[in-house]
Amino acid sequence: MSKLNIALIGAGRRGGGAHLPVIAKLKDVYNLVAICDIDQAVAQQYAEQYGATPYTNVRDLVAHEKLDAVDITVPGVAHHAIACFMADAGVNIIVETPIAVTLPMTDLMIEAAQRNSVKLEVAENYYRAPRERFLSTVIDAGVIGEVGRIYRIFYEGGYHGMSMLRLRANGEPKSILGIAQSTPVIPIIDRMKRHHTSDNWTFGFLEFDNNATALMVYSNVIHARSLGRGQGGISQIDGSKGTIVGEDIHVVPPEDLESGAKSVGYQPKRTMINVDGTEVIEKIELELPDQLITWENPLRHYPLTEGQIPVADELLSLANAILNNTEPKYGAQLGRQDQEMNIAMSESAKQSRVTLNFPLTDLTETERGIHDNYEGQHGHPIDDVEAGIDVFFPRQ
Repeated sequence: MSKLNIALIGAGRRGGGAHLPVIAKLKDVYNLVAICDIDQAVAQQYAEQYGATPYTNVRDLVAHEKLDAVDITVPGVAHHAIACFMADAGVNIIVETPIAVTLPMTDLMIEAAQRNSVKLEVAENYYRAPRERFLSTVIDAGVIGEVGRIYRIFYEGGYHGMSMLRLRANGEPKSILGIAQSTPVIPIIDRMKRHHTSDNWTFGFLEFDNNATALMVYSNVIHARSLGRGQGGISQIDGSKGTIVGEDIHVVPPEDLESGAKSVGYQPKRTMINVDGTEVIEKIELELPDQLITWENPLRHYPLTEGQIPVADELLSLANAILNNTEPKYGAQLGRQDQEMNIAMSESAKQSRVTLNFPLTDLTETERGIHDNYEGQHGHPIDDVEAGIDVFFPRQ
């Protein structure tokens, strides 16, 4: 496999901090050649740490580096401008979540990638986690039958939550009902250095075209595990034959089907190996009375922690797409669909809890407000990519 030159844009962001050590561990695939951040001290710090060249704006980055790919981890409102600029420069892209904050911004990115024949991957990593890969293997094996309902309460919400609900339903979203409530809290800074003055609670109910339904409850304070909120969550997948609660798989012995149908809970077992001093998952197994379900970690030869495996998977998805001229595993279209579901939930809440059908055909009030705020703050419309580059990565 040829090595690809990659640069990271937005090193000071949380996504950038998580991606850099993983890129360094994928040294047989990527050459990390540059770090770009609007904060010169941040760019310099990470460049020295990883042996790369620092930049403070993307124009200089493109002018001076021969790039195969960029990893964009800047704030979501800047994704479309930087991604379009990079696509026009012929550089392949992986962009942090969400793909963009509105569908028109997303479409600008997709059109730019298609126009320039570059690959566009999205760093949606929740479904890539070993636990979720294992649970997908269990479901695909028919252990709990056909999935009918999914509950994700007090876990991830928004874009990530929609991605997980769609994955588990294994169908196309049909409609959504959203409810939202905001209550004040004392000003807090959470463990990820985010500021909160209110608890913004949302409820979403989704219907899919295969008759599966999904329910999600989320709040920013619960997600931050702040003020005592979010100490426990509910992740449950109900099938026609059984249920998955968290990581516990519940199935009913055939002899008990007509005498109460009480389930027996089975817990998966992780097998770990040591790779260059790092404890790495080798496989996750579920031993049932009549079968053994196994998920093997395809990245077990890398020194990756469990939390780093999803990040590596998304980076390798882009690399494989570039080298083999195929589409990324997740890609821009699924990224767009998951954001569409997220926007629709917000819009339903704003429209007095009206159920909205998919696909959305008109610009929503939610998106219009984002566009107006963007133009009011930065002085140019969303489709002025050149101006957007100068706003988010101005020349020093």
